[in-house]
Amino acid sequence: MRRSLIISATAVVLALPAAAGAAPREIDIGDNFFSPRKPTARNFANGPSFRWSRAGVSSGDHNIRQDDRLFRSGDLTRHPINFAINASAGSYHYYCELHGSRQGGMAGRVKVRPVAETDSISGEVEILWADSNTDTGSRFDVRYRVDQRKWKTWKNDTPSFQAAFGHNDNPVNYRPNRHTYKIKVRSERRRVKKHSDWSPALTL
Repeated sequence: MRRSLIISATAVVLALPAAAGAAPREIDIGDNFFSPRKPTARNFANGPSFRWSRAGVSSGDHNIRQDDRLFRSGDLTRHPINFAINASAGSYHYYCELHGSRQGGMAGRVKVRPVAETDSISGEVEILWADSNTDTGSRFDVRYRVDQRKWKTWKNDTPSFQAAFGHNDNPVNYRPNRHTYKIKVRSERRRVKKHSDWSPALTL
């Protein structure tokens, strides 16, 4: 009976959404700029992550496009824009197609960090990097680093949205009191070699 209760409690804790209902980061669209261009990185959460908006009619045509089209607001337009993404963990450079610049001009970058949820009974750590509402990728690469050692692959092209770090020593024997662990994620489209850059690191 006790074992059943522990398993049930663990399932409930791990099923909890990460910061459910968190408000998206707002980005204004000007005639030749995004503001802010590089908002502070946010932790992964259910619901919209970022929203670009322009209330009135513009004097020029603009849109929002991630380099590899992991997201795109639509065709260039002078009309109002209200465009939001539910971003999985990663770093996404974007720009306006009218300007055509990936390095400067009307361009920016948004970042999403994976999050950790620790089960209070078992101590198991679940890492979340996406959910079923994600619209910036369908496959994910996950890597980790112990202390200052080299980065190693934990997951490659996985369709999973989360995984238990250190469970059954996968990918390492997790000893939080003895080592520092960092985890990064990037998102990609299924069967397409296009992906985001690596997310900011989650530190355990």
